[in-house]
Amino acid sequence: MPTSMLPDVAGLLHLTNTHGDSAAISLYGAQLLSWTTADGREHLYCTPHSTVGAGAAIRGGVPVCFPQFSGRGALPKHGLVRNLVWHIDGDVLSGADQDVACARLSLYDTAATRALWPHGFALQLQVELGAGWLSVALNVTNTGDAAFDFTAALHTYLATPDVRNAGVEQLGNARFIDTTVGNDESRHNGAALRIADETDNVYLSPPAALALHQDGKPFLQLEQQGFADSVIWNPGPAKAAQLGDMPTQDWTRMLCIEAAQIEHPVRLSPQATWRGLQRLTRAR
Repeated sequence: MPTSMLPDVAGLLHLTNTHGDSAAISLYGAQLLSWTTADGREHLYCTPHSTVGAGAAIRGGVPVCFPQFSGRGALPKHGLVRNLVWHIDGDVLSGADQDVACARLSLYDTAATRALWPHGFALQLQVELGAGWLSVALNVTNTGDAAFDFTAALHTYLATPDVRNAGVEQLGNARFIDTTVGNDESRHNGAALRIADETDNVYLSPPAALALHQDGKPFLQLEQQGFADSVIWNPGPAKAAQLGDMPTQDWTRMLCIEAAQIEHPVRLSPQATWRGLQRLTRAR
């Protein structure tokens, strides 16, 4: 995605590697906003409505949800950290001499976060950019003196030429909850998941490797570690018209396939660290 098309936010960190791949990360929310492979294909969706105000989240890229997923709890939706400024942690490895480019961003609890969630924590987001692949890893460390529970997700917005001609493969017979109709648990039928309207499915302990096909052909491979669950979300035309921060027609241009920890919150002991990772690989 050209820099001129990225949201107007301060502190964009750019990564490139020797293969011609590139990525852009905002320090605002530690949010990956763009991943372009050497063939020029942009793999992440980001809204063209680029106004970002204080306290607002950016719709697109890879938002970080912590310590709460969505509205499943008493905290603000998706938690506390997607609209805070993170800091570069260590050296940034980027440029034509880098086989794998890498950057790390970090965030620590503050008086403001503790007023809403009374725990000490340290977060580190590590982004690695290889030849046709990208990985995003979230490390959570409990810096306090008591255990805490959390849920989390990498809320990945994938760019699709037309989501109506896409399919999510390899879901098998995973348990899932279709939150558009209620909270009853069902089992996937093993077929590719097609998107024709609003979709908000929480898959509970699905296979760790999923595939996105477009027009009947492999498009993207997704793998995750640490995260036990996956969420597949698209607003559909009616909800997209209500969102206000993306063009209504853009529901056909995106699909969220999120690595998540939802069903069983992580119980993290003092000084312990948990790690969750999502890796995206371009289909060849």
